[in-house]
Amino acid sequence: MSSYGFLRRPRWLALGFIVLIIIPSFFLLSRWQLSRLDERRHFNALVTEHGAAQPVPVDEVMAAGGDPASVGEAQRWLPVTATGRYDERGQVLVRKRPLDGQNGFWVVTPMITQSGAVLAVNRGWIKAEGGATDVQAVPPPPAGEVSIVGRVQPSEEAPAEQPSDLPAGQVTDLSVPLVAAGATAYPGYVELVSSDPEQAEGLTPIPLPELSDGPHLSYAVQWIFFAVVAVVGFVILIRREREYAAAEEAMAAEAGAAGAAGPDAGP
Repeated sequence: MSSYGFLRRPRWLALGFIVLIIIPSFFLLSRWQLSRLDERRHFNALVTEHGAAQPVPVDEVMAAGGDPASVGEAQRWLPVTATGRYDERGQVLVRKRPLDGQNGFWVVTPMITQSGAVLAVNRGWIKAEGGATDVQAVPPPPAGEVSIVGRVQPSEEAPAEQPSDLPAGQVTDLSVPLVAAGATAYPGYVELVSSDPEQAEGLTPIPLPELSDGPHLSYAVQWIFFAVVAVVGFVILIRREREYAAAEEAMAAEAGAAGAAGPDAGP
């Protein structure tokens, strides 16, 4: 058998096959993480650029009565202004919206704008108190005419029928049609930035997302490192097996030579 003949054994063939599978898999995972990094950087640039824009009237960004699908990346995070009156009777709480590690609700109140169209306004976050079915204490919206500045966000998708066990006034998703209740509405909602007059205390403004590259680059490097380790480890195993096989062959040769020489001759 040649010095590398052991590689034809089933267990070595199986090990080699596994290495051939995992190495390209690790490289694909690395490329996936790099693509996630590109997406994250694009998102960060979008938030930074749109967030720094000057507020414009909401009608310049969204058309009342438009399709919710018309609000996308081009409109998201853009600051807009609107004036109208809040309809507290149509207010809803959006469930399961954690903030800083605490569970809570988004408080969304429809605003009847001067054009008559409904603008869904995410007025802020409140901490969940009590059990899942308990009524939450919510600071009321300002009365009378209110002028706001808010960041545009696309409407979320919601089940056609909300779960029947939800407490009154609570919804699963911030869907504009759920808030508008059939009225003509702007296709996206806004996250409140400022209000005149100001809101009552007790609501936490929705913060901008964290702008960082995240762990994607380090994960991409780790997958490359794992691929290198797999190759190097396989090579080390082969070399050790070859050395072990060579030592066994040498011992067998010595034993054969000794047997061929026979017992030591006497004087």
